[in-house]
Order: sequence, then C-alpha cells, then structure tokens
Amino acid sequence: GEVWPGVAEPARDVARLEHIVAAQADGTGLMPFDQLLAPAEPLPPDLGVQPEDLAIVMHTSGTTGKPKGAMMTHGDLIFNNLMFVVSFGWVHEDRHLLVIPLFHCTACYSAVPTSVYLGSTVVIAPRPDVVELAELIQAHRVTTFLGVPTLFHFFVSMKRLSEFDLSSLRMICYSGSPMPRVTIERLRAQFPGVRLHNFYGMTETISNTHVLPSEDALTRPGAVGTVLPGVGMKVVDEAGVEVGPDEVGELCLRRENVIRGYYGQPGLLEQSITEDGWFRTGDLAQVDEQGYVYLRGRSKDMIIVAGENVYANEVEAVLHNHPKVLEAAVIGVEATGARAYMGEVVKAFVVREEGEALTEAEVRRHCAESLPSYKVPQIVEFIDRLPRNPSGKVVKSQLQ
Repeated sequence: GEVWPGVAEPARDVARLEHIVAAQADGTGLMPFDQLLAPAEPLPPDLGVQPEDLAIVMHTSGTTGKPKGAMMTHGDLIFNNLMFVVSFGWVHEDRHLLVIPLFHCTACYSAVPTSVYLGSTVVIAPRPDVVELAELIQAHRVTTFLGVPTLFHFFVSMKRLSEFDLSSLRMICYSGSPMPRVTIERLRAQFPGVRLHNFYGMTETISNTHVLPSEDALTRPGAVGTVLPGVGMKVVDEAGVEVGPDEVGELCLRRENVIRGYYGQPGLLEQSITEDGWFRTGDLAQVDEQGYVYLRGRSKDMIIVAGENVYANEVEAVLHNHPKVLEAAVIGVEATGARAYMGEVVKAFVVREEGEALTEAEVRRHCAESLPSYKVPQIVEFIDRLPRNPSGKVVKSQLQ
C-alpha cells in the first residue's frame, strides 16, 4: 500500500506490462496476490523453458555509477538454489524472515527462489521496524533471519527484546557491510544457540560465493568467509598476477560463476573479464593462510597516503569497534596546505550512537591504538546518517 502511489504513474508508461500483483494495495488494474494462490489447472509438464533462457534482470546497486541490468538465466537460478542450501543448510521446515528489499539480489534470486525450491515458508516484513520484526518472529515461529549489520545493531539493542519469544530462531545471516564485533557479541549473548553467518556475493555473481562458518563469527569477525564449493576464486595484483597469503589484491571469480551479461549493453560485462576467463569484481581482498577472505573495500575506494595504500574497509572496521560509534564510512580527500605532499588524507564520516558525546580527538586516539599513523583519519566529520541506496549500501559519492 505504501509503495503503490509511487509506482502507479510510471507503470502506465510501460506498454509491455501485463499484470501488477499487489499484496496490500487497492487500485484499478491490480491483481490481488491471493488470486495467484487460488486453485487452478496444473501447469503443463513441459513449458519449453531451457536452462540458458533469461529468467531475471536484476539491476546493480549503482553505488559507483549508473545501475546495470544483470541477466540471470533459469539454469543460474537452480545453481543458486543449490548453493544457498549448501551455504546455510536451509530445509523444507524453515520459516524465513525477509527484510531485505525484494528488488535486491539476495531476496529476488537467492532467498525467495530457494524457499520455493525447498517448499519452505517466507515471512515478508513490510519495513525494517525492529519491534514489528520481533512480533513477526514470535507470531510465525521464524527460524532464519537475513539482514544488514545496522539492522541487527538496532534489533539486539531494542529495550523490549526480552518481551518476545524468539526461541524459534536458529540462524541469523548478515552481509553488505562490516558487522561490528560488539554487535556480534550481543547477538551471541542474546541468542546463544543461534548460528551466525557472514556471507558475500555480488549482483554479477550467480550466487553468494563466500560464507563464514558460525564457529568463526567472533574469532574472525572481519572475514566474509571461505569460498564455496564450485566457485573459482583468486586474488591478483594490478598486473593480473596472483598474490600470496595476506597480500591485498583484486578479488576475481571464475567466468562460470558470473552472469551472462548486462541487459541491452552487449560487451559491457566483457570489459571486466580477463583474457583467461576471470571476472574482476573491483573488490579488494586478502586471503589468509587458512583460506579466509577479508574484504578491503572497492578498488576505487583505495586511498594513497604519501605513497602508502590505505584500504577504507580496514579503517571503517576499527571505527565500528568504538562503543560510541553507530556507523562510519571512510574516503580519501586531497591533501592541502602543509599536508599537500601526502597526496591524499583519510577522512572519516562518523554517526554517533544516540545520546553519546564523541570528539574528533577521541576518534583519532581510538584509531591510533590499532592502525599506523598514516591510516588514522586526519579529518573526522560527525553526521546524522550515512547516505545509502535502497539496498542499504553506503553511497560514498555523496560523501565529500
């Protein structure tokens, strides 16, 4: 009902649009969702759909440019279903709480199709209101809960949390940005028997490609996990040469684990494919001796301070561990004045926890405890909230 007023006018201009299905909206030409569930004749056994046929066009989040339509085939969807089951051990009896927008890849071609594949239940939340989410978990005996780290911070900090029966939960999965260690600790304390999984994937990848085992949620809180079976991965330097353990480079995935292309833009995806068939994700990463992958931000986000590389993600992770910091984002800005010789300096945008007083000096002292001096933010700006796109990702182009 809340979304329809904004969709109604543009929808009239789409000539090929045959049906608009609405769950909680009234309007001329809308098909009630219940009508889809009404008894009907069984589908014919052969629909003529081939694995290579186009199934979904999913647009990228557009944090660094204009969104592109990633093309997902029916064969890709089935592979994705299987990988999601391998990743999280979902079963038919599960009841999944879905807070992530349905237009996001995690929902549209991972969580929802996998639930259909297993015949399990999906509880769709209308908004990320933590009280409503607790009510839904209690009422529907939800077993799995996917969301972004900021949401879980507010959820586990909710004063009324103890009023709800949330004992049905068996799994919490998070992705999209670093999860502060303190939030993981609070989740562990509040839900000691619940599995906690970080994971990683892109709109361009057919499925999520990395999952962190629950046992490592606190021992390796900064890792997105290890690479999944059936996914090819390597980390390379600017020359395309694979780097060693703990060295930072660009994360690359095997061509078979990537979409076929971008809708209406032939040849565009191929610009990110190497001659020997690897997709350059644009994400900087390092892999430790045990194969755990740590993201260090987008290659475009790398900051060069006096010739030294600073990875935004690394500084953000330290900032997130300050008890008075709700969230933070880091960018590089041109060095001026006496610092001009440095080329760039680190600037941090910090959102304080509600009701907390925090100074620039405190932030810099905190960072200096864990980081070398050239990585410590030279500039700290306090803001009320970080700019985010509808998928919940920080849009750094709006931070200056």
